[in-house]
Amino acid sequence: MLTCKEYIFKLTSGQLAEAGKIDRMWAWQHRLICRRCRTFTENDQTLSHLLDQYGKRIGSADESEPS
Repeated sequence: MLTCKEYIFKLTSGQLAEAGKIDRMWAWQHRLICRRCRTFTENDQTLSHLLDQYGKRIGSADESEPS
């Protein structure tokens, strides 16, 4: 079982995205049990989405400006 500290570190460092089945299963189990880490994950996904959208807006604004 992962601790909250281990889970948060793996999530924010990108290690969960590259993890094997066993590690992802431990992370899923931890998220299922831990309300705080579940909320953190949701907030992290929301923040990532907002930053992607902001980056796209900035990129499209730079392309439309005359040189």
